[in-house]
Amino acid sequence: MLRDAKFTRNQAKILAMLDQISDVGLTEITLYLGMSSSRASESLKSLVRDGYLISMDVKYVIGKGRSRKIYRLRMPVNEIAEDYRSRIAVMISFDHMIEP
Repeated sequence: MLRDAKFTRNQAKILAMLDQISDVGLTEITLYLGMSSSRASESLKSLVRDGYLISMDVKYVIGKGRSRKIYRLRMPVNEIAEDYRSRIAVMISFDHMIEP
């Protein structure tokens, strides 16, 4: 379903994982999905920029150490796929100036 909506393979893997597990960090994504941290980070940034994911800074030990980014879906996966398809349709109609 996600690949049919023209998400990249890495984006589709991340969305499918977040559909199963609600809060996930970059470390878990790279470990469980077997992708490099740079590719995972690039895919996560584009999904956050497009409004499909929420990123939160979380500290595991209060007052000590750096915070980590945790990612969560903003909407169910089927709504994400439908939204992406509608964005593509709007872009095509604006590019070709289709009039009613």
